[in-house]
Amino acid sequence: MKTLSKPLLNTKAEDIFEECVNGYRDAQKKNKLLSCKNLIATDSASFDNTIPHNANNFSQSTLPDEVSNKEVYSVYDDKFARQGSPGRHYYDTIKSQPPRGVCPICGIRIVNTLDHYLPKSEVPTLSITPNNLIPSCRDCNMDKRANISFVPSEMPVHLYFDEIPNEPWLYVKIKDNFETLYYVSCPESWEVGLRNRMKNHLDIYNLHSLYSSHAAQEIADNMMRWENLVNQAGIDELKIHIERECKSIESNDINSWRAALYRALVSDFDKLKDYLQSI
Repeated sequence: MKTLSKPLLNTKAEDIFEECVNGYRDAQKKNKLLSCKNLIATDSASFDNTIPHNANNFSQSTLPDEVSNKEVYSVYDDKFARQGSPGRHYYDTIKSQPPRGVCPICGIRIVNTLDHYLPKSEVPTLSITPNNLIPSCRDCNMDKRANISFVPSEMPVHLYFDEIPNEPWLYVKIKDNFETLYYVSCPESWEVGLRNRMKNHLDIYNLHSLYSSHAAQEIADNMMRWENLVNQAGIDELKIHIERECKSIESNDINSWRAALYRALVSDFDKLKDYLQSI
């Protein structure tokens, strides 16, 4: 998981909405949607002031009777995300933020879409609001779907608004059969809402199983190398090797799935030692 800077800081959501809506040819539809421009501005400001820390205070505007939710959130698909649409350059700018194109939500897969932090079907007035759009891989986007609470302690991390200290919070329990169980344990000094959102993040995006699968492959890929190192140089040399690997991986991302795995291998090295002796 990687936090990101807020995108498009000098561009107002309501101006993006107007630019997108002006791409429609149907004058009646265009005018109906443009009547919602002030609501886009109001809800985007409310979003910035309340999400995620005070999400229960978020107040969603009521659309005019003649405008449906679907008409408003369809602007995202029709005139913002679609190739060649008036808003596509905003979409591409937001999507290109993460370093190396890696999904900041899972930290593994490649960014190929945007995820609505508050679902566009639930809050259509935020469907093209930049701060509500998170670069994401398709799997993270699909796993979350429209399932989100407006209770701060039940929400996932917001990668623009949550400040995550550079301390370990992702850990692994290594079982006797060398299967792995990923879990979150944030320092007690962290604000309780953030601690809850960190735990929710792994659940909502189904990251426990993704990380465990990659950990299993990492162990399988290295087991013969570790065996050979023990046979050639002894078990103490393997311990030194694992500790060095851990420090190197942590220097890049202290809470990647690999960093958490190697922390567990260091702290529970006797389990690796016993496992190697048993095979």
